[in-house]
Parts: sequence; C-alpha cells; structure tokens
Amino acid sequence: MELRVLWGCLALAGTIGLLPALNAGAAAAPEAHGSAKRPLVAIIDSGIALTPELQGVLVAEYDYGATPSRPAFQPTYDHGTMVATILEREAKEPVRIISFRIDDARGCPEDANPPCQRDVRPIAQAIRKATELRVSAINISLNLKEDPRIVDAIRDAAARGIKVVMAAGNDGLDHPGNLGMARAGYPNTVLVGALDASGQPWEGTNKPQANATGYRYAWQLGVDVPTIMADGSEAVATGTSFAAPIETAKLLTEAKPATIALVN
Repeated sequence: MELRVLWGCLALAGTIGLLPALNAGAAAAPEAHGSAKRPLVAIIDSGIALTPELQGVLVAEYDYGATPSRPAFQPTYDHGTMVATILEREAKEPVRIISFRIDDARGCPEDANPPCQRDVRPIAQAIRKATELRVSAINISLNLKEDPRIVDAIRDAAARGIKVVMAAGNDGLDHPGNLGMARAGYPNTVLVGALDASGQPWEGTNKPQANATGYRYAWQLGVDVPTIMADGSEAVATGTSFAAPIETAKLLTEAKPATIALVN
C-alpha cells in the first residue's frame, strides 16, 4: 500500500510508502538537553514523536504553532518524525535533537495538505530560539516564504557559525525557490536537492542554477529513503524534505565554517 501526501503551505511535497508496522512500545519522556558532548540539532518541522528509536535522542520540544503549547512529542503529522529518524540514522556520531513544532494548530486550508503554517512568525521565532540555544545545526525541511523576518533569522544563525540546512523544494524548477535565505547565510547555509538510488536528480527537485554563485547547493538521496512514521510504522519517503537531514548529518562531522560578521 502506498500513501501519497502533498506537504502544503510551508512544507514540501513528498511520497510515503508504508511498510509493516513496528512494535512501538511506550517510551518515557527524555531529560532536557542530555549530554553536552553530543552535537545538538534543531529540527523545525511538524513536531517529533518519541518513538523507541528516538527515545535517547530527543531532548526537548518547543511548540511555536499553538498557545498554550500542545503535549510534547505527540505530533499530529508524520513529517517531523520522518525527518528526525533519517537524520539520526545518517549521523556518524550520537546526536541530540530539539524539536521545534511549527505546524498550525488550526490545520491546513482546504487547498493544502499537512503540515501547514500560514504565519511566518513561528518559523522565525523557532530559528531564533535555536540560535539562542547554540545548536550545531538547524534542519528546515519546509518550503519557506522569502519573508525578511525569516531571512534575517537565518542570517543571524549562520553568522554565529550554525549550519542551516534547507530543502531546495519539489516544484521541478531549474532554480531553488529560497535563494534569498540561502544567500543570506552563505557559506553556512546549504540547499539540498534529491537524488534517486542511481545518483540521478529526482524529477521533482528544484535544481541549482547553471552558474550558481553566492549560495551552496548539495545533492543527497531523496527517493525512497527508509524512515519511521509517528506511529512507529516503517516507511520510505521521497522529496527534498528527506534529502535535507542526510546533508545535516554529514555537516555535523565537518569543521565549523568561518563565522560571518553580523550586519545590524
């Protein structure tokens, strides 16, 4: 059985193939922040479920999509859990993950599919909080609007040496749709496109420009990537959303890029 889902509004299109469900037992809530020796990664997404695989990885969740905050680690949608699982599996060393939940508590408009967020402010707030917490990297597998508040937040995060990894988008364009953000944080920001198993660009990915300058673009596997859904079910997922966490995991092992001077 295959379930096709379009990640609408501030999220990306992708395909999810369901596999037999895992035996996902109850998991206790983690202690905040864990060991300081492990890289700390912010995942700005739809929230992350406390699956058995992520139990020793998740350290906190901030809910910027609802007031009051919703119960931690109980997402409405699968997207964030799938992204976090891919990142954890691809990391070359143990990591810690902070979930920044930004999906709109009102759900999606009639013409969009989850997870959605109508307002840019929760996204910008999440980026700034992650920057304040001095995370090693920020993973954003969302189709962000070129809003000055988001651009400025990404610029400030990158200026502090934080790697900001963003999905390039799934519109099949010959250019990414989030170039302003990518250039604002260069060289500490990276756009990520999706490859298939043979190493060829996936037809839906937004590609880099022919003569790309002033931004970084990376290719990673983004077709039929194995992962786990919020209910513990095994799945395979397609889209730049799922290529981005592979690049984030890779960057955690690289030397910290040079810090850019802040522009007030």
